[in-house]
Formats: sequence, structure tokens, C-alpha cells
Amino acid sequence: MAPSFARSISLPLSPSHKKASYHVRSVSLPCQSHPIISSVEEQIQAIRTWVANPEGSLAWIEAGLAQIEMLHITLEDFLQLPQTQETLCQATSLDQLLDDLLQQIDTYDSFVSTIIDLSQCNSKVQSAVRRQDGVQMVSSLRSQRQVEKEITRLTSILKVLTKCRHFALVSDTKEMEIAGIVMDAIRATSFASVALFTGIRALSSKVTTSLKPSKKLMVNSFAKKTATEEEINALGRLQEFEECIRSIECCSERVFRSLICIRVSLLNFTT
Repeated sequence: MAPSFARSISLPLSPSHKKASYHVRSVSLPCQSHPIISSVEEQIQAIRTWVANPEGSLAWIEAGLAQIEMLHITLEDFLQLPQTQETLCQATSLDQLLDDLLQQIDTYDSFVSTIIDLSQCNSKVQSAVRRQDGVQMVSSLRSQRQVEKEITRLTSILKVLTKCRHFALVSDTKEMEIAGIVMDAIRATSFASVALFTGIRALSSKVTTSLKPSKKLMVNSFAKKTATEEEINALGRLQEFEECIRSIECCSERVFRSLICIRVSLLNFTT
């Protein structure tokens, strides 16, 4: 029986020992008592708490993706409020919001593709272990490390969107506040995504590090022999990781679609 790793790994997440550097905006609008506005702020605060308490487990990653999705659902409701629609219709801040969302959408689109690549690499590594093919294992692990580098690249893109930004040419206080709520949600999504991507990369790296082929496996790459306990354990870790990847892919696709829905709602204000 392979030892469980996906639910107990300690990951070196970059935001882990720091408080998130963004804050929940204090809204001073005539509609500030609306429960949807409070819900948006509560979801943002929930993400801050989640980022500040990393566990590095599959359950933690799934919870983060679900938290982002909940924030997006609440933000969609906020965008449907008459006060929001009236203020953001043809607002000068829309371009910046749309650009940031587009960057997030593109990044998540690439991330979902990268997760699919990660799944394919994992399958090839499993095949190599079953066939006791050291050459294929070396090649597959090398490919998996390339995928990990791509996840790191996508993480760096989202880090830019976590920085505090100001709206240019916006003088209307009401627009500043309402657009600010949307911007806070976008930044919270980026903060959570940076933590998620970092955690997923660490999860993959844990696998590649633990599965470095031994000389015996490489030398006897085509030899027919009974699988060792080490190889059986390796297969168990790979199969567990495969389940992780499948779950992460499904949750990431939902976040990707929710980002598209938010951007479409904002685009409607430009027509």
C-alpha cells in the first residue's frame, strides 16, 4: 500500500508566512447596506484567510478553487445591481477592469492546458514504472519538470495583478467605489491563484523528486522481473497524484468559465 502524500505535504507557498497585502475596501455608497456588497467583501476576506493559512493538501487546493468560484458568483450578483449597472455603464474604469480580467482568463486558459499536459506526463511515468522502463521514466520526468516551469511562468503573470493599482482619469467617487469593489475581487482572485499555482507546482515537484529512477531500473529497463515494493509504492503515489490532477482540472475549468462570465457582464456596460 503506497503511503499517502497528497493530503499531508508541507508546501513552500510564497504567500504562506505573510499577510495578504491587499485589504477589503470600505464602501461608502448609498447602497452600502445591500447584502450583496457585504457578501462580496466577506468572500474577499475568506480568500485572505485561506491564503494566509496554507496546508498544501488536495483538500486545501480544492477549497481555494471553490472559494474563488464563490467570489465570482457573488461578484456576478453585484454586477446585476441597478446601482452597479448605472454607475459602470460607459465608465472610464471599465477598460482597466476588462484588461485585467482578460489577462486572468488567458492565464487560466493556459493553466488548464498545462494541467492536461501534467496529466499526460503522469500517465507516461506510470507506464514507465509498470514496464520498468528507466529510459522512458527519465524522459517523462524531464517533460513533467518542463510543465512545472510553465506553471511557475503563469504564476509570475498573476503576481503582477496582485499589486495595488489606481484608476486613471476617474474622478467620480461613486464610480471609484464600485469599480474598486470589482478590482478588489480581481486582486483577490490573483492572490488566491498565485497560492494555488505555487501549491500545485510543489505537489508535482514532490512527485518528480520522489520518483527519480534508480540505476537498477535504468540498467534493466527492458528486463522482465517482479515489481519491487519501491515500484509498487511509486505507482500508488502516481495514481494518487492522477486523482489530484483530475480534480484540479475540473475546478480550474469552472474558475475559467466564471471569469469569462464576469468579463461578459462588464462588456455589456460598454454597449
